[in-house]
Amino acid sequence: MNVVEEIEKWAGRAGLRLPCGSAAGLAAFHAALVEKGRDRGVTALRDPGDVLRELILDSLGAAAHLPVGGRVADLGSGGGAPGLPLALVRPDCKMFLVESVGRKVTWIEEQVQALGLADRVEVLSSRCEDVAREPAFRATLDAVVAKALASLPVLVEFALPLLRVGGRLYAYKGPALAEEIESARRALGQLGGRLETSIPYQVLDRERVLCVVEKVRPTADRFPRRAGVPERKPL
Repeated sequence: MNVVEEIEKWAGRAGLRLPCGSAAGLAAFHAALVEKGRDRGVTALRDPGDVLRELILDSLGAAAHLPVGGRVADLGSGGGAPGLPLALVRPDCKMFLVESVGRKVTWIEEQVQALGLADRVEVLSSRCEDVAREPAFRATLDAVVAKALASLPVLVEFALPLLRVGGRLYAYKGPALAEEIESARRALGQLGGRLETSIPYQVLDRERVLCVVEKVRPTADRFPRRAGVPERKPL
């Protein structure tokens, strides 16, 4: 499989313009994940096709929607997806990759250096709830992305305190999104968010949905609750 060609073909079908050299960078990240990701404990995937679909191409689902020059956080970045692929194709954005597991933080930092992204990617070794309490980040970000992190009611408690009013959460979801939206209505009301739209897209043979939540008013100071509570007791 020629990974660069596969990436360029998919981007062409999706109408996504790839900056010069970004397909090669995506292919290099793909190779690192295939060769070392499972052994390093940052992904359960090893098959090259699965890694390409789930961690590279799917990560690009929000690329065309991020604001120009935006400050963007990737919550629970894991092995670096979607944050690193987004950083490769959106060099105008400043990315903050939030991850609390030490081995994953080390991996992401290594990949940032290997991919030449140190000028536009910062790795935050912290829980999402704690980052949202830091003055440098609370209510300052233009966008937040999250992939395979938590259900929508939990995600909005993680994300909305970080966003400025008018900022947006882009949550990568699948076909069960309608149920998650219904369960998140109370949380959205309490946290100052509203469901703006759901954007369907296709990643090879899979149907995906990008759930877009806009922050429409400030989030109360009591949110997010202390670390671990949002997941144990969703709003």
